[in-house]
Amino acid sequence: MPGQGENTMDDHAFDYLGSYYAKRKKNSGLLINRLEQTRKGAWVDGLFAYRSEDNTFFAASLSTRQSGKLAALLSHYKRKGLGHSRFVTSVLLLAATAGIGYYLNLWLILWVMPLFVAVAGFVVHSALEKRRLQRQMLKSVDELKDFPADEQWLCIEVSSLSWRHNSLAEKLSALCERRGIGLITIGKRARITLHQEPRAVKCRRDDFLSYYVAEAAIRKTLTDQFMRVA
Repeated sequence: MPGQGENTMDDHAFDYLGSYYAKRKKNSGLLINRLEQTRKGAWVDGLFAYRSEDNTFFAASLSTRQSGKLAALLSHYKRKGLGHSRFVTSVLLLAATAGIGYYLNLWLILWVMPLFVAVAGFVVHSALEKRRLQRQMLKSVDELKDFPADEQWLCIEVSSLSWRHNSLAEKLSALCERRGIGLITIGKRARITLHQEPRAVKCRRDDFLSYYVAEAAIRKTLTDQFMRVA
């Protein structure tokens, strides 16, 4: 557990986004809550909400629980790439094909086919491994669908060394951009990097607060704050 007075990743993320939306709001009235429950039973790590001057309510969700899985995925890929098992596959296919050619006394298979099969096996294994990693990454990002908000944020605690020059990290950033998800990373010494800003989505209801169990309490708090600063 963090020592007394030591900030966690969540603390740094909340501080950063609190400042981010406070600048947009330009006055008091920003509500920052942790662990808000949706009406479908999902728990949002963070919810940032305020009431605008046109009497509409804005909500942004923050998700940090995917951090561990995604950080491990990115760090492992940066260190080992697609792994060494694909080389083992290639060698086994080479040996097996050569053995079949020798057993059948087919010189074409013995001298030509083993190399072709080994290269093909290496390429196919690499493609399958890359797809597996991307599916794991996609699965983590898809979890944000359970956290309805005008803007969604994903925060990952990962070192800049693991992120920089990492093609998997680039794919994650591109995926968030396509989905309109804001992406921030927290590295050593609590250095926060903004990779993608979120893209606001249109709510099918009046606003996204209606998706949360604490809707009434949040509206009342924001309305009271709004009236005090009006």
